[in-house]
Amino acid sequence: MRILITYIALITSVYLAEAQNKNAYQQGISAEENLRAISNLSATSIGGIGFDTRYKGIRGSPMLFDTLLISFLKISNQDKYIQLESNIDLVSNSVHFVHPKTKQMVALSGNKITEIIISSGNNDLIFRTMEGSLLKKDAGDYVFYQVLNDDPYQLIKVPSKEFIEADYKQAYSPGRQFDEFNTTYKYYIISDNGTINPCQLTERSLAKLFPDKKKIIDNVTKGKSYTDKEAMVMDILKNF
Repeated sequence: MRILITYIALITSVYLAEAQNKNAYQQGISAEENLRAISNLSATSIGGIGFDTRYKGIRGSPMLFDTLLISFLKISNQDKYIQLESNIDLVSNSVHFVHPKTKQMVALSGNKITEIIISSGNNDLIFRTMEGSLLKKDAGDYVFYQVLNDDPYQLIKVPSKEFIEADYKQAYSPGRQFDEFNTTYKYYIISDNGTINPCQLTERSLAKLFPDKKKIIDNVTKGKSYTDKEAMVMDILKNF
């Protein structure tokens, strides 16, 4: 009887050992298969979870310039200009500058600004503000515009920032892997009576806006070739 019990115990232990080895072997196979499966996973794999590494972040910024520039700021109801290092935020319509005393970054809303002159390279760029509603923009916002000439008929240039979202996840998407702030410009002419007219930088656009001045436009541009269209329009306007 004792021999039988010992024999049964021996067989049982051998069976358990074989089962454990078999399970260990099967687990090893499963692990190897899992590794192969994982190596084939992507962010678009069906039935699996992967990390989407296609997004490349944000290009550009809400700022008009790439860095802070030497500027001369004139605040509403003030006569003097303040020298600062500043930049224009075209999304919030404000000026960001380094406070002269605290050296901290400060933002000042456009509705508190009369004029800001920014030194860029060898040029002094003059920016002023007006109510956005005058340019068919959001009411209440004060929009920055650049003054290109100082004649009775003024050519102004209005910069803005368009935010373009990344688009790469859907089928037939353009595959744009980054968000981007894109700078755009629109031009207007402020007439001598204060009327604001949207315009293109072409002779035809000016002739359409001011049909009574078509002869002047033709005489100014006759025989000339302008590579700088802003310069062409300013050349015409100073003869109005």
